[in-house]
Amino acid sequence: MEIKTFSTLEQIDPAVDLGAVAPPLPEICFLADFAANPPVSPPQIIEGVLHQGCKMILGGTAKSNKSWCLLDLALSVASGQPWWGRPCTKLPVVYINFELHPWALAERLNALCAARPDCKGLGRSLALWNLRGHNADLTLLRPKLEEQLAKHQFGLIILDPAYKVLGNRDENANGDIAGLMNEFEALAQKTGAALVVAHHFAKGDSTGKSAMDRMSGAGAWVRDPDSILVLTPHEEDGCFTVTSILRNLPCLPEFVVSWDFPLMKVASDLNPDALRRPQGRNKVATDKEFMEATISEDGKTFTKIVAEAKNALNMSTSTAKRALNRLISAGLVQNSGGLYWAKVQKVHMP
Repeated sequence: MEIKTFSTLEQIDPAVDLGAVAPPLPEICFLADFAANPPVSPPQIIEGVLHQGCKMILGGTAKSNKSWCLLDLALSVASGQPWWGRPCTKLPVVYINFELHPWALAERLNALCAARPDCKGLGRSLALWNLRGHNADLTLLRPKLEEQLAKHQFGLIILDPAYKVLGNRDENANGDIAGLMNEFEALAQKTGAALVVAHHFAKGDSTGKSAMDRMSGAGAWVRDPDSILVLTPHEEDGCFTVTSILRNLPCLPEFVVSWDFPLMKVASDLNPDALRRPQGRNKVATDKEFMEATISEDGKTFTKIVAEAKNALNMSTSTAKRALNRLISAGLVQNSGGLYWAKVQKVHMP
């Protein structure tokens, strides 16, 4: 058998090299004909976020519980229950797992089902496909995926994580990632399902970048998907600001989610702008600003201080509590009997 070899100057599309033939192109359609028979928009699987047949990326830092979030999404869609407060259309879901051991996946699902008693009747609406150890270039893997998926009518395919199907692609090369996105698109088109994948942030501080530039690698990661949800670390431990980048729907107002094992829950009392930043630059307000806005020489209750901090500085209860404790430790605020007041600085006369 002859083995084909290519020089380093030759650029070979893996799909073409494997003998793939592009499908025929649709006919050109004039506006009059298009308007006479306009396409109907598909159902929104996640209201305000994702249509059936479209692609979505959930991006976040390493160990930001992205897989937990996607498993929670799988339960929500399979049962028709809300996810992060967004109504979901009930559709069959398949979760394709490339990373977790089957026993680890089972433990996570048990914990999630116990925490989500509203998600019922999942036995025939949620499917699991454990492919850890079968990671391969998606170009090679897709025909096998399509063969199995064709036996079912899934409305949502979750593929976790994306880097496991890169093959020899460079995640920083636009051409390589554009090719990967074409494979995702072909899978969505072939199955008619929405496709959701997880992707990671670049290393280092990401808060100085726009939300769409925080994910690692080439720009095609963010240019191609129809919907992107970005999880950026919040100043509160275990919390993340969620930013949406949507092609077909209005972008959502930013909101915060908080990790409460085994769920990521919406934390409506937290300020989405309070991102975690290095070198102590993560405060919504400086301690001096907090002091001026909330503390006086007359005693105030903690409840009143928190209310004033929220109104004046858009500060959450937990952030206000931390600021207050810092000022007490510094000796600038005194407290007794449930009241807090500014310590009067003595003036030494010459």
